[in-house]
Amino acid sequence: MIVIPMGGNISITTSFKISNFLKSKFNFEPSMLILPCASGDPKYFPEICEFWERAFKRVKLIPFHKKANTKYTESDWDKFLEDANFVFFSGGDQKRIIELVRDSYLHERLLERLKNDEDFAVGGTSAGAAVLGELCILRGSNTNFSRVRVTKGLNFISGFIVDQHFKERKRFGRLIYALDSFKLNGVGVDEDTALIYERNKGFTKILGNGYVWFFEYLGDKSLKLYFASENEEV
Repeated sequence: MIVIPMGGNISITTSFKISNFLKSKFNFEPSMLILPCASGDPKYFPEICEFWERAFKRVKLIPFHKKANTKYTESDWDKFLEDANFVFFSGGDQKRIIELVRDSYLHERLLERLKNDEDFAVGGTSAGAAVLGELCILRGSNTNFSRVRVTKGLNFISGFIVDQHFKERKRFGRLIYALDSFKLNGVGVDEDTALIYERNKGFTKILGNGYVWFFEYLGDKSLKLYFASENEEV
């Protein structure tokens, strides 16, 4: 079981690192299933697919999006997931993912696969990373914390809030505010960076060109902060 939050603006080089990592863990070529439900417009679906097809030999994109007006049955999702080893949420607006996925049959099946299948991973970039934690920051200002909105995430990484585009968009303030408000730990992932989370091990590896910022909630309005990059121990 592997969960991979990515900070957005992933480069081709980093996409190959992610693919090679999964190959080494699974000992076979992973099959990638892209869920673009966060995207603002279905016209970008081919572009998303073409990017990831460079690093992954087997890629399938399901037009799962409000504007696509496509409904999938439970048996449809069973078939899609049967053929997939890596389910990926692309970027856009995390609220769209939450509305379509949370507490759905798809959500239930993803949690089940992560619990029972060693050769299975879920990941997401940008908005797709934001939904992976126990709670999800929907939006929020770095200076006016009254605008920070938090909701239940998909809870693939329990006990954590995940933020993205972290250093580039100066999101330290809003993440610290959310962690203090809800008494959880947090991670902020820079752009072109992926963080690896493994069951029974926690965070094990960083891939890419940026940093990951780890916030440990200590209670009494105290946090411990440390950060690491690809070549450093997590």
